[in-house]
Amino acid sequence: MVAVIVIALSLFLAFIRGGQLNRLKNVELRLPYLAIMSFALDFLLYHHLNYIPSWALFIIFIVKYALLFIFIFFNTKHKHMKIIGMGVLMNFLVILFNGGAMPVSRRALEIPSLAKQVEMIQSGVLSNYTLMTDKTPLWILADIIYIPWPKEQFISIGDIIIMLGIFLFIQHTILAD
Repeated sequence: MVAVIVIALSLFLAFIRGGQLNRLKNVELRLPYLAIMSFALDFLLYHHLNYIPSWALFIIFIVKYALLFIFIFFNTKHKHMKIIGMGVLMNFLVILFNGGAMPVSRRALEIPSLAKQVEMIQSGVLSNYTLMTDKTPLWILADIIYIPWPKEQFISIGDIIIMLGIFLFIQHTILAD
C-alpha cells in the first residue's frame, strides 16, 4: 500500500511540476518480462504458501530475486535503477541470511491491528516472514520501521530505498526534456 501511495505521489508531483505523464510510455526497459515473472512468483508465494514445501519456497525465492537482479542489471542505464537495485539487494540479503524469511520487528506483537498477521507468522502460515529474535542476522535490514498509515505495517530500509528509487525514476522520466 505504501508503494502505491509513493507512486501516486510521484506522478502527482511530477504532473504539477509541469511533467508529461505520457513520457512514461516512452521508457525503454530491457527484459521487462523478467520483472513481471519475479512479481508473479511473489504473488504465487504469497497466495500459496501452505501448499509449497519449504525447500521449494527457498528455490522460488532465489529464482524470484535472480530474475529481478538480471532485470535491474540490464536497465542500469536508467540512473535511478541503481537505487532500486540497492534496496532490492538489501531485502535479498536479510531474507537470504534468515532462511528465506523476512524478519519482522517484535513490536508487531504490540499492535492490535497486526494480531492476525503475527499469528499467521507464528503458526507458519506466512512462512516468508519470521519474528525477529536477539540473534536475527542483519536485523538492521529487516522490517523494523513502523508505518502507522494508511495501513499499520513494518517496512525495511530496503523497501524505503526501493520506493525512493521508483519515486526518482518517475520524476526524472516525466520531467525529462
